[in-house]
Amino acid sequence: MLFTMLMCMVSTTSFAHDIEVKNADGVTIYYKWIKNQTELSVCYQGERFDSFENEYFGNIVIPESVQYDGKTYNVTSIYEGAFFGCSGLTSIVISNSIEIINGIAFADCTELTSITIPNSVTSIGINILYGCI
Repeated sequence: MLFTMLMCMVSTTSFAHDIEVKNADGVTIYYKWIKNQTELSVCYQGERFDSFENEYFGNIVIPESVQYDGKTYNVTSIYEGAFFGCSGLTSIVISNSIEIINGIAFADCTELTSITIPNSVTSIGINILYGCI
């Protein structure tokens, strides 16, 4: 019983992202499984959207699909706060596979000067560009 109590007290690091994959230009993008692990949502690194600073910077291209563990998965959404506070992010191109952009996705990306949102996006959450100039 003492062992069980000690194990419960040990802190473990949990991450919001389930997988990370480098895209064609070598940029690591973090993803969360959705729809019973059949699709992916772009997300942030860490427990919360503000766990790490500037995990995304420069020019980002979100791919339509990614290869992981020998399988191809479609990328269909951008998770809430996925790019929050990435002040080094300057531009983002969203692929035609994205249908949903959740709230505060790009909030406080103060250097963001260009964003391409395709017609495939059918739902946009609140304040996706809050704090952007």
